[in-house]
Amino acid sequence: MRFPLSILATFLVVSVLFGCKTSQVATKPSGLPTISTTQLLDSVRANSSYQFLSAKLSVNHSTEEKTQSFGVRARLKKDSIIWLSITPGLGIEAIRVVITPDSIKMLNRLEQKYFSESFERTNELLKMEVSFEVLQSALTGEFVRLYEEDMYLLKPLVDLYTLEAESERIPSTNAPLKLEQRTEVDPSIWRVTRSVLRNPSRNEQILAEYNDFQQLENMIFPTSMRFRTQGKENIAVDLKWSKIEEKTTLRFPFNIPNKYVAY
Repeated sequence: MRFPLSILATFLVVSVLFGCKTSQVATKPSGLPTISTTQLLDSVRANSSYQFLSAKLSVNHSTEEKTQSFGVRARLKKDSIIWLSITPGLGIEAIRVVITPDSIKMLNRLEQKYFSESFERTNELLKMEVSFEVLQSALTGEFVRLYEEDMYLLKPLVDLYTLEAESERIPSTNAPLKLEQRTEVDPSIWRVTRSVLRNPSRNEQILAEYNDFQQLENMIFPTSMRFRTQGKENIAVDLKWSKIEEKTTLRFPFNIPNKYVAY
C-alpha cells in the first residue's frame, strides 16, 4: 500500500530540504544588538527546551495528484524518541511510527504489515539522507544545524536575524552536495520562523514556515507549520498542533503482532 510509505517519506523529506522566501535586508541599522552565532543559537535552544512533549496534529498532505487529511497523536522524548499514531478517519489508528536516533519502525494496521529498519537502511530505500536530529528539529521548529558554527554567516535584517551557509563557504569534504541553508530567527521570542535549505545542483527546495507560537511551561512552540517542496515532486504539507503539553514522563508503546508480515 502506497499510503503508509508515502506519508513516512513525506515526514522525512520535510526534514531534508527547506526552501527560501525573500525577506527585506536592512539597509540601515536595524536596532538589533550585535551578537555572535553562538549567542543566537544558545538563545534559540533556551526557548526550544523540553523533556517530554505530547500533542495532537491535524495534517493536510497534498501532491499534484491528490490531497489527504488525517490526524496524528504525537509523543516526543527530546533527542530520543518520536512516536506518531496516524488516524485517517473515525479516530481509528491506521499507522503507528516510532523513530529513534538509530531506527525507524512502522505498523500498518490496515494491511497488517510492519517496517523496521535502521536509519541507514531507510535512507537507502527512500533514496534520502536524513538523521533523527534533523527530523526532530524540523518537526518542532528548531534550528537544523548541518554544519559547524563557523560555516554560518550571521546577518541582521530589519526585525530578525538570519544564519546563512552559502555554497562557496562550504568545503566539499564537509558536504559533497553543498546544500545552501538559511534560517530566520525572531529575536522577540528567539524561535525559528522560517528555514531554508536548497540543493542548487538538483534545483530542489522546500519552504518551511513556523507561526502561531504558544507559550508552554518551558518553551515557546509553533502551533502552525507550513511546508512546500519544489523540485522533482511538488508536495504541500500543513501541520496544525493542538493540546500541546509538556510532560514529566510518557509511554511509547510499539509491539509487532505475530500475524503481521514485513514489507
